[in-house]
Amino acid sequence: MKEVIAVLILLLLLVGFVVWNAIYINNVATRLADMVEALPGITDPACPAAAEALHKEWEKYAPIVGFSVSYSVADRVGEQSSVLSACAECGDEAGYVSARALLADSLRDLRRAEQFSIRSLF
Repeated sequence: MKEVIAVLILLLLLVGFVVWNAIYINNVATRLADMVEALPGITDPACPAAAEALHKEWEKYAPIVGFSVSYSVADRVGEQSSVLSACAECGDEAGYVSARALLADSLRDLRRAEQFSIRSLF
């Protein structure tokens, strides 16, 4: 009987961790997506600083997110945030718009990878 209780406790802990992880990753993706949405246009003097702040925010979360999400998805977010920051710094409007769209898409992929469902438990 003790073994059954121990196994149930471990199962509950595992399910709890999966739920917490899904919530955490989705919150990170939502926070970054809101920051991407709020980025000013390339002609705004605050654009380089805002893009750099977004990149630094991603770098803060990247080690934890990388632990949970596949490398290819997490790396794509990091690459696009770097490109976005570089384009904002040098004033490349086409690159900035493109990197912004690709970063938003990468964040949707990040959220989709950690979508919580019964299937994701098993």
